Amino acid sequence: MQLDEIAKPLGVFVVVVLVALAGTAILSLVAGGGSAPDGQNVQGQSPGQYQPDAVNEEPDPEEGNLSVGTPEGEKKILIDTGHSNRFEADELEPMVEALAEAGHEVDVGTGSQAGGGGFGQTGYNETLQEYDALLVISPQAPFTEGERKAIDKYVGGGGRVVVLGEATQPSVSSGRFGLSLSQETFGANGMTENFGMRMGADVLYNLDDDATDNNFKQIYAETSSGGILTEEVDTINLDVSGYIVPVGDTDATVKYTAAEGTRALESDRTGEYPVVVRNEGVVFVADSEFVERSEVYDADNEVFVSNIMQFLVSGTKPDDVPESPSSDGGFGGGTPSPSSDR
Repeated sequence: MQLDEIAKPLGVFVVVVLVALAGTAILSLVAGGGSAPDGQNVQGQSPGQYQPDAVNEEPDPEEGNLSVGTPEGEKKILIDTGHSNRFEADELEPMVEALAEAGHEVDVGTGSQAGGGGFGQTGYNETLQEYDALLVISPQAPFTEGERKAIDKYVGGGGRVVVLGEATQPSVSSGRFGLSLSQETFGANGMTENFGMRMGADVLYNLDDDATDNNFKQIYAETSSGGILTEEVDTINLDVSGYIVPVGDTDATVKYTAAEGTRALESDRTGEYPVVVRNEGVVFVADSEFVERSEVYDADNEVFVSNIMQFLVSGTKPDDVPESPSSDGGFGGGTPSPSSDR
């Protein structure tokens, strides 16, 4: 191949490149002499929480300690695993360790629960007799009628129950064949309704930087009334919070309310959303992730979790509560025993 046969195409290519570069430079001058630094002076970048000076906010410091006493002696606590509960046991280690250090015993599932499929009616009563408190986290499956009646009698006899859950919401998971979309549900409404409260139908969010931690779904909540659950707490941080709806003529008391400006994700309605409610021996929290090791030291969460543990170990249930169906001819609805706000 001759030299001029190579040089001519190469020359044409160089000319095309130079023309393209010159055109780009001219357009840049016409448009205002250069582009702004990334993320600055960009029209339409709204609302304010997405501006460059707002997207790198420092998260709340994570510090503090979990603590719990032995007000009524050493207690046994059962963490429910019989209702397709969605949690990882190792995420609860800070809470379990604090209880163990104080001399309390914690079992993650036991007896019929450990075998899967939940309890039979008699088995459920007999198992609850062994424990002073029941912790239910993210139950996906419902409680049977027999289980609900047993818990009613359990609480009426001085047992303590704490329910942590989240509103029904879509969930994306990865598997062998790629990503799959499923629906996470809250299965304990039938049980909590016996105590005048149920999970609302929506997840909460807040766009105010002063009302969130890290992202718009990690909302703050503030105390609404006094008692053991709110001692020494100003603000807690909930990771994916729902809200709690009162049912009927209830004696349930709101303990924490979502920060001002909080909205429901689907309806986009603002309101005063209860996120922690107590009815005598039952506490209901519309979030389950604040007890995990990654969240437990956010805001005043460690104090709140310590208060929850103190609530769990402060009951006065006798060993024969709830009675098994064979001993009293069947299940009966219990009436919560009178108690202070301890």
